[in-house]
Amino acid sequence: MGVYRSLGNVLGGKSRSKAIEPHYIERANSNLKYLESVGAIRDGMTALELGTGWVHWEALFTRLFYDVRFYLLDVWDNRQFAGLQQYAGHLKSRLYEDVDRPRDQLDRASRLLEKILDCSNFDELYSLLGFTYILEPRGRLDAIPDHSVDLVISSDVLEHIPHAGLEQLMLDLKRVLRPGGVCAAQIVEEDHLRIYDRSVHPKNYLRYSEFTWKALFENRVQYINRLQHSDYVKLFGGGFEIIDEQIVVSSESLPFEVSKAFNGYSEEDLKAGVTRIAARAPL
Repeated sequence: MGVYRSLGNVLGGKSRSKAIEPHYIERANSNLKYLESVGAIRDGMTALELGTGWVHWEALFTRLFYDVRFYLLDVWDNRQFAGLQQYAGHLKSRLYEDVDRPRDQLDRASRLLEKILDCSNFDELYSLLGFTYILEPRGRLDAIPDHSVDLVISSDVLEHIPHAGLEQLMLDLKRVLRPGGVCAAQIVEEDHLRIYDRSVHPKNYLRYSEFTWKALFENRVQYINRLQHSDYVKLFGGGFEIIDEQIVVSSESLPFEVSKAFNGYSEEDLKAGVTRIAARAPL
């Protein structure tokens, strides 16, 4: 696992030195608009990004338009400063063409991107933006004080956490969120092994029993928990007030018989490819 991560840092840094993938801009802008639609974002907040990844992309994009201080949490140090600078430069060059926001907001973002591009390392970047980086291999939120966070965001992260870990995460989120604070997540329920074979169905993993899946396909490198839309709704609903939940991407009809393990799910659930959930901490 360590070898894979180290190799990924090297190869990932090289790929990010070229150009940003177009869907990154679209996804981050869409996620920010979702936060706005549920009234979860405003200047002066303290926020947490779960699974901040290579270039802190979701937090970085959000910070361009809102004066929000961020905790950045990850279980492995994947950071790529050269890649971050490349992404920031590319975003600046495409900002007015690819980001659908008011002109004054784009002007503000452009000015901040100039300052970001003047930074020479992560410490300077964090000081400029008000970011605090937390490396926690267990994924726990112990370093964050009780009731100190107004907003928690994650994008394409929760599907990589085992069910038991998600249950613990819900408890941690309840502790760190202020009363009325919001957790907003985008979750990809598609089969991530499809990255390596685009010919398979987006929900291909549904055909396998738990035994077969664990024996032949489950791995730490590209782990997915195989939870469905309704599972995440139930998880958040156990301790939060769900203010919005939606399936934003669905796959085509399943051309195969699903494993008995998934017989209790609705067709809508089984076809769900991307979920969004926004949930509020109890007042």
